[in-house]
Amino acid sequence: MICLLILGGMVLASCTRGDVVVADFEQANYAGWTVQGEAFGNTPVVGAVGNQLPVAGFAGKCLVNSFHGGDDARGELLSPVFTIERDYVNFLLGGGMGEGVCVALEVGGKRVYETRPVVESETLQWYSWDVKAYRGQQARVRIIDNQRGGWGHILVDQIEMGDRAKSVIVPDYEMTFPITQKYLLVPIEDKGPESQVVLWQDGEKRSETLYIRVAQTQVDYWMPIDVETFKGTELTLRFQHVKTTDIGYPQIHQSDAYEFNYQEPYRPAYHFSPYYGWTNDPNGMVWHDGRYHLFYQHNPYGSMWANMHWGHAVSEDLVHWQHLGDALAPDSLGSIFSGSAVVDEHNTAGFGRNAIVVLFTSAGKRQTQSVAYSTDGGRTFTKYEGNPVLTDPDIVDFRDPKVFWHETTRQWVMALATSQTITFYASPDLKSWHKLSAFGDGIGSHGGVWECPDLFPLQTPDGRTKWVLLVSINPGGPNGGSATQYFIGDFDGRTFHADDLPYPLWVDYGRDNYAGVTWNNVPDGRRVFMGWMSNWDYANQVPTVNFRNAMTLPRDLSLRHNGEHLVLAGMPVHETGTLRGQVVEYGTLHVSSKRENIADLLPDNEGCFELEMVLVPNGAAQFGFGFTNSRGDYFDYTFDKQAGTLAFDRRKAGLSDFSDKFAMQVKAPLVACDEYRVRLFVDKASVELFVNDGELVMTNLLFPREVFNSMVFFSSDLVHWMVKEFKVWPLGK
Repeated sequence: MICLLILGGMVLASCTRGDVVVADFEQANYAGWTVQGEAFGNTPVVGAVGNQLPVAGFAGKCLVNSFHGGDDARGELLSPVFTIERDYVNFLLGGGMGEGVCVALEVGGKRVYETRPVVESETLQWYSWDVKAYRGQQARVRIIDNQRGGWGHILVDQIEMGDRAKSVIVPDYEMTFPITQKYLLVPIEDKGPESQVVLWQDGEKRSETLYIRVAQTQVDYWMPIDVETFKGTELTLRFQHVKTTDIGYPQIHQSDAYEFNYQEPYRPAYHFSPYYGWTNDPNGMVWHDGRYHLFYQHNPYGSMWANMHWGHAVSEDLVHWQHLGDALAPDSLGSIFSGSAVVDEHNTAGFGRNAIVVLFTSAGKRQTQSVAYSTDGGRTFTKYEGNPVLTDPDIVDFRDPKVFWHETTRQWVMALATSQTITFYASPDLKSWHKLSAFGDGIGSHGGVWECPDLFPLQTPDGRTKWVLLVSINPGGPNGGSATQYFIGDFDGRTFHADDLPYPLWVDYGRDNYAGVTWNNVPDGRRVFMGWMSNWDYANQVPTVNFRNAMTLPRDLSLRHNGEHLVLAGMPVHETGTLRGQVVEYGTLHVSSKRENIADLLPDNEGCFELEMVLVPNGAAQFGFGFTNSRGDYFDYTFDKQAGTLAFDRRKAGLSDFSDKFAMQVKAPLVACDEYRVRLFVDKASVELFVNDGELVMTNLLFPREVFNSMVFFSSDLVHWMVKEFKVWPLGK
């Protein structure tokens, strides 16, 4: 028995032998390491250097930190030669992710491993190299900082050899599939970090880097990667790294179908939303051969912002949409940011008569402008081989080209967002551009970067032609976050001059109408607008699942006089009338108490309806209306003639805990009138209010726990006021 105990103790000791330390950097110097350059200083350091953020996760008191001299300093450390004695080399690593920083293993003078952090962080974590194949050979570790700019430094500590890998991180992880079906289905976890994956086939790169939140601890939903073009071949997914604890990677599988809950609770019934995935700005809106084309910012690999493609949908009536595949995908110049589309009737670009030509921002290391074209009615697009067609290395925010044909000067004109201004360019052929002028200094709201411009003419009520310039801004909106301002003035083909008006003026005073632009080439001179129905304050957090965000109703724009000055008005296009069901007419209501209730607004209410009425305040100084449901969710509109405001309150309208910036009251300036004509459109998760033929517009999201089917009218006193011409229609597809 004693012999067995001794033998067992010997085996246990051999299985738990200690790690062999290559370097712990606890000495007063680098102890035999060769130092080059200035980045690493002369000795290891205790934590952070200079004004660096706090450093954590290192072992002992000291570590290697290349922040000496800041992020622009460069240098190398080279270890003494050592013999590989165990199966793994483990080390702690942090700092930047740039190509110029890494820790490398050299065996026999040849570099066999090169590793850099997988996240930018001042907290070190374990990384491991499998060195079984190099047992008994001599090796050196080289630590390199050749990176300049932000996160241009590296942190290293506790290099040791052991019998097991301490890291759960597997760099350069590959999964290979013999492709036999249409999709690879990937499980997604929205709150997880992004995984970087590239598709490879036969040793060739077949995609740009895809950023996908592959599930780590739970599966929120699934997203497809369309691999039909690879059928009959082997396709490799090469991940920058995975963690052995992640649950998602083993679940990636092939399927000929992608099935999901399309009709989830907050999917709009009659607003455009992507079939699946994330959306933001509407792009490339153009009418061509009887169809309205809507392109839009789209992430086909998740419901949060990333991987900007141009999604594509078409409609013959602006309210019924057919989903098409993505029209443009990221390339070597970068992701596909916002832009516009024109019909080149006279073949000025040489791509073909009546070709659809799109101009968009290529968002790579710099933002530049690129061109693509379609000669088959928008079914497929070819990117111009001379891209990019417009660059400016001195402007970081250089994006969102809106292009139109200026007949008077016989040239294409581009309005481009250039930091805090809009710059106008001209071209004879959509490919070569020269600068005309810039607008924006000292006028309007400058609380954030200027984006998504649009410039177009409209007629005033007295028959004059005026030009309207739309400029979206984030942040800086009238009620916080993102919104779209406008200017009214004159444009001579070169320069825009704004009229003297009380700027900033806003297209929409709600929280949820951003980056809107208008369709080019619409028949009969209509100017039709559509915006992105969300706000960057919470767009990534709203409580939907397989899709995120939608577009506003399309609106006909006009210039009107609101009694004080000229304004840009927007009203839902007349085509929305095709959505109406059987009308319920309430006629005239007399509000003689502080609250008058309508218990059941619509029979079989599914949460989607349109309401029209005229509010006659008489002597009431503060009055309004609201909606509620049996769960106690409530929102309302308050007209305050004394304060000159219209307020919308969604603080109790349903779900709001996804963001502390969502539940709030918003206000708009209200012009005093004897009566207010109101149209209200309610969808599953949105309300759009139009007052006095669109002179005042408010678009807001809300997420009720049940449909709103009870209505209340109220005032601050007992003054009698009236609601007349009151009608309600259920709306559907």
